[in-house]
Amino acid sequence: MLPVLLTLKGIYSYRDTDEQIVDFEKLTQDHLFGIFAAVGSGKSTILEAITFALYGDIERMNNRENRSYNMMNIRSNSMLIDFQFRAGIEQQLYRFTVKSKRNAKNFQQVPTPERQAYEWKDSEWEPLESADASKVIGISYENFKRTV
Repeated sequence: MLPVLLTLKGIYSYRDTDEQIVDFEKLTQDHLFGIFAAVGSGKSTILEAITFALYGDIERMNNRENRSYNMMNIRSNSMLIDFQFRAGIEQQLYRFTVKSKRNAKNFQQVPTPERQAYEWKDSEWEPLESADASKVIGISYENFKRTV
């Protein structure tokens, strides 16, 4: 799997006022890059967002800890993770998205995020039958988190 583009909005330290975009193609053109910033600025969020988009699970919080509420930035009304990557022998382009909105009448109620997966075919995004990344990249969640 080769990351291409990551868009974040309203997750952890990334507020919903502006989308934050990580262009991995630009970063990896020299075949080496690092992520450096102050404590609490969102470095780990980048890896967690990718993992959550791909597998719908992360290590930081399990399903019993009201994960949807805790992942969304406290000042945000919505959350977005949009991750594009290449995978497979032919380096096909894929896109996994996560979207959620806070309940307007009950601030603490955040529904389970909606996860979708797409493949780029014939100049458009075609939905995949499953948002299970292990079917696309051939790595289970357990092995992916060990690698990350």
